[in-house]
Amino acid sequence: MPYPLPSYAASIWIAGDDLMIAFPGQGPESKGHTIKLPSSETGLKTALKIMRARSHAEDLRLANKGTPSQWEAEQDMKYASWLKAMKKTKAADAEEKAEAEAFLAELGL
Repeated sequence: MPYPLPSYAASIWIAGDDLMIAFPGQGPESKGHTIKLPSSETGLKTALKIMRARSHAEDLRLANKGTPSQWEAEQDMKYASWLKAMKKTKAADAEEKAEAEAFLAELGL
């Protein structure tokens, strides 16, 4: 990896059950900020999504693409969890439908 680090770099570490991401300030008068994600599959996927967005972002100030606030990161994880739950529900519905069709076929209906 070439040094110095790219302008979009961030610090990432584990603290207990949390995955922490610290974003540096952009400019001399700007403070950085840190967000806390769960140290889980969802938290790691969210962190990777943020880092990919950072590498392409044009503006790295707070609440822009690639530098989410804590609230934005939480909303993204909630949406991802909702999508995962919907996929499980659809899979369960499809499985239930297949079982019902098999049962009706056995009855000759």
